[in-house]
Amino acid sequence: MQSLKHRPAIPRGKGRRKRNKNKVKLSGKRVLLAGAAALLMVLVGRSLLPALGISAPGLSHGADETPSEVETKAPPPPTIDLNGVMVHGGGTAMITLNPGLVRLGGGVTVQGSGFDQGSMVDVYLGPSSQPGQKPAKSAGPDAKPHQVATAKAGKWGVFTANFTMPSKMTAPVQEVTAQARGSSDKVAKADAAVAQGAGQATLSAVVGKPGDTVNLSVKGFSPGEQLNVYWGRINGDPNLTLKADEGGAVGKTPIRVGVTAVGTTSLVVVGKTSGAAASAPFQVLRLYPSIKLAPYAVKATQKITFSGSGFAPSERVLVRLNAAGGQPVMAIATSDAGTFKGAGLIMPFQLKGAQSLVFTGEQSRAAVSTGFTILPFTPQARTNAYGGLPGTMVNFYATQFAPNEAVHVTVRTAKGATPQLVAAFRVDAKGAARAVGQYTIPGNTEDTVVFELHGQRSDATATVNFKVDKSGGPVDIPPAKPYVVPKDLEN
Repeated sequence: MQSLKHRPAIPRGKGRRKRNKNKVKLSGKRVLLAGAAALLMVLVGRSLLPALGISAPGLSHGADETPSEVETKAPPPPTIDLNGVMVHGGGTAMITLNPGLVRLGGGVTVQGSGFDQGSMVDVYLGPSSQPGQKPAKSAGPDAKPHQVATAKAGKWGVFTANFTMPSKMTAPVQEVTAQARGSSDKVAKADAAVAQGAGQATLSAVVGKPGDTVNLSVKGFSPGEQLNVYWGRINGDPNLTLKADEGGAVGKTPIRVGVTAVGTTSLVVVGKTSGAAASAPFQVLRLYPSIKLAPYAVKATQKITFSGSGFAPSERVLVRLNAAGGQPVMAIATSDAGTFKGAGLIMPFQLKGAQSLVFTGEQSRAAVSTGFTILPFTPQARTNAYGGLPGTMVNFYATQFAPNEAVHVTVRTAKGATPQLVAAFRVDAKGAARAVGQYTIPGNTEDTVVFELHGQRSDATATVNFKVDKSGGPVDIPPAKPYVVPKDLEN
């Protein structure tokens, strides 16, 4: 008791400060030890444990890293019987899709509810695994689930996320899964149906004329199927045939604008296997064809040539004379540029004066006309003498008749007399003849004899006057027998 009594007294305030100081030192050491242990655990978890195939709870790869293979969990099964149907109870995670029928390349909005407030929700897309749904046949972009969006659940556990449906899909139904990170029961699924038979077609230009080149892109068809391309129609022979790739698409492919009605029309693509169809609007411009003639004036048996441009590529141009319809006199095929040249027609003898040629595209119906003139033949003729006494034998010289035509000679021995056929001959390829035909001036002829040389094809006539001198008395010349035209000189 005396020892306690004589122990120096420690002031109350100083003792408490000393004990608190020791406690602070001890707490600081503990904090440092705990921090070092946590750091060591993180380092081991990120390096050594994964290398040994061991996963550590609470460790993740980070929000920016995407796992090579995604395994989405199934939502909890329904547990409540409502009118014979098993349904989920309240508070279950759920998502809805808008739209539920999606076109390839189209946007989808995912709306979710029932998730934990503030939780991060990952959205995955993959082929449907529900009974009765056919899985994807190939390892394409939709063969396995892959992440397409991330959202944060707000107040009341609601979130909204958007993603774009890939342009190449093989499965007809895609399963959308929303899964909260770090939660085993906050999972919801919904199916998005991929629109079948609803292909898409786009053109690099929306205005042009037949024969212009534009680029065509299509998607939404069956993999590898034949695609028939039509301009302004959906049947008959296609203007072009393409083949879809394994994703049911065709990249930018140059095609020519086909022949169709002027104005607003459509390019139509039809899948031969799937029956899917797609169309793209197009404004077809008018064709303005033109014709060049050479020469613009010809005689019968001569050729008139013509060249054309501005028609549709590889179409036939129908040529008609003096008519816009009816049987064409010829048809000319245009080139890939809608042109032709070097065509021509030999003019017949029956045509006289001004004429018109009408050119009409067989497919495009584009038409143009041009005029020309048929010139008449103007033959010249003379006899071997300008005059003579009765009994003089006459023959003939002629030029500028139609090539190779027969010429018939008639004579009038008096004014008002009926012309009599007295000779016939054929001109050469240049329409000329020399010293042909024979005729004897009758003994009773006085004054002037008139000869008319008439071309049987050209219908042209040359006239020659022969002066008959007075004989001073009767001339005994037997009358000539009536002339009969030989068969080979009838025309």
